[in-house]
Amino acid sequence: MSDQLALLKEGFRRAWHYQRVLWFIFGISLVLGHFSTAPVTHKLDWSIDHSLHAQRLTKMFDYGSFSALSSNPEIKLFEVAGVSMTYSMVFFVIMLFLTGGILEAYRSGRKLTTREFFEACGSYFWRWVRLFLLMAIVLVPPISLAYVVSDQTGEMMLSAAQEKTAFWMVVAAFGLAGLLMMCIRLWFDMAQVRAVVDEENGMWRNAGRAFKITFSNFGTLFGIYFSISLLGWLVFAIGLYIWTRMPPADYRWTFLILEIAILWGFWIRLWQRACEMIWYQRRVLASIVAPAPVPVTPPPNPLLTIAPPPATPL
Repeated sequence: MSDQLALLKEGFRRAWHYQRVLWFIFGISLVLGHFSTAPVTHKLDWSIDHSLHAQRLTKMFDYGSFSALSSNPEIKLFEVAGVSMTYSMVFFVIMLFLTGGILEAYRSGRKLTTREFFEACGSYFWRWVRLFLLMAIVLVPPISLAYVVSDQTGEMMLSAAQEKTAFWMVVAAFGLAGLLMMCIRLWFDMAQVRAVVDEENGMWRNAGRAFKITFSNFGTLFGIYFSISLLGWLVFAIGLYIWTRMPPADYRWTFLILEIAILWGFWIRLWQRACEMIWYQRRVLASIVAPAPVPVTPPPNPLLTIAPPPATPL
């Protein structure tokens, strides 16, 4: 337990030491978020400007007003949802690109120059693409499980006698699927760490070896990963609770609180990656590169040494 706490502290220190990448990611998310919401804002300008709906949606989030707008066939609010999805994919690709530089900074334990950081980003990018395609294949079973159970329980919920049973089946299925996806994410996190530390190019072979390392040390690794995630969920839940309790006029404070919650989510992810890198360097890499002990022969004791007999002259 003490080793795990020490590793969490060291991971926090290393992530904090290179915190500028956190602000860089947060700035990118703000810019892309602005552009992704611009089509919706432009679409709502002509429909709810100077109306009661505008005040209910700008000064507070009124679900009834939002539901009425989304179901209005003249507005077609979700018609521009593809634009938001496009910017989300752009942000995902940017994060995939930056992962190589982030892990290289955590591996070296020092602040990289801008040139070194982006060289590492470009060096590992196509390896991450191959790893992501492999992870997408592995994620098919848990996602399919969640959808199958959701479809099967949809009919059960229409029956009053089976309503509670269907609800708990959905909770169990989505909980199991979420746990499996966390394990898969941890597995491929370690594959990325191993690719950076060991300069592995073959991603299929790398994923297989990372699988052995992850699940042979699953208790320690998942404990670190889950404890940091739990802290992130807790702070995010507190932010949502404060958001729901904010008065309608304090929409600026609402925006600030939600952005702090998003910033904390980015920090949690970087903290996890730093801890994974430190664990691999201490537990796996150190055991590989540690030299074997060389046996030392003690010097002979002159008191115990038997001198040879003198030679007999001929």
